[in-house]
Amino acid sequence: MIRKVFMIVILYFVWMFTAPVLQSYDFEEGMELSYLRGWLEENIYPSYNMDKIHQVNSDQTQEVEIALDNEYDTTGKEHIGSEYEGEFYIESEPGVFHMVLVKDQRVVGAYTNSGDVSVETINIEGLEREQVDSIYGTPESTIKKGWKRLRVDNEEYAVYDINGTYVYFFYDLHKSDQVNGLLVVDKEAFGESSALYNHPEPADNSKMNHLLVNATRQEYGLEPLSWDEAASKAALGHSSDMVEKDYFNHDSPDGVTLKSRLESADVSYRMAGENIAMGHTSPIFSHHSLMNSPPHRENTLKASFTHLGVGTAYNEENVPYYTENYIRK
Repeated sequence: MIRKVFMIVILYFVWMFTAPVLQSYDFEEGMELSYLRGWLEENIYPSYNMDKIHQVNSDQTQEVEIALDNEYDTTGKEHIGSEYEGEFYIESEPGVFHMVLVKDQRVVGAYTNSGDVSVETINIEGLEREQVDSIYGTPESTIKKGWKRLRVDNEEYAVYDINGTYVYFFYDLHKSDQVNGLLVVDKEAFGESSALYNHPEPADNSKMNHLLVNATRQEYGLEPLSWDEAASKAALGHSSDMVEKDYFNHDSPDGVTLKSRLESADVSYRMAGENIAMGHTSPIFSHHSLMNSPPHRENTLKASFTHLGVGTAYNEENVPYYTENYIRK
């Protein structure tokens, strides 16, 4: 009797797995995988319980709550290009900085570094890597971009595939792996292009870089840095020079230094510092990477700096070069 029951159970599970395969077969066109893939996603692949995620954060009081697919009134609001399909609309009030990714008047993503902002019921107030792992499990090692897969296994951030969105948690490696940034993007906003880089105008990336630096400084209780046009000219000149001469260094191959660049651009200063980065798909990623490097972090968080100049340039393969010039006047 036990053997018969056991065999029935085995046959049931065999049928559960073979039925979708048989039903998916088209004798004229061959195997149709879409049905099988959908069945696996619905019945086998792990899913995320959003009630649990909301419960984890339900004791937090957020000043701003962002939900994807909501309508967004863009009237009179500052916006810049993004690497995704859509534009970032800037909400830069101190303490609740966030950028809302909008396409066709609808929200398709958002970035924030504030614990007072939630995106799709997720907020980063008090979160550390260990808590993220316990809530969301194993992060993705790759994400889909067009018809290619992009590797995203990086100690500086983790990516999760949750309900049709990619959710990035950025970690502060010098502060007990606390989460200091959240990026949520609808998968469709990645677009059909399989190219690694899909950049907006360089000036938009430079503007975003400036916004991110000030948002971070305000989270640390520091004064924001004023935009300096002359310092930005020097920064753009250095980014462009690195592109043209194919190098990555604070000093050019012919010996041009930060000091000489600032003097050539008629920058008035008492103290200066420079951060450079290359290869990151957007300033969001370069900014968090710089914050995880002690000397670059020191420039970003130095209280005595008063102004900032930023310049972005792309090479022939669209690889971005970013330069930040920090100035004390």
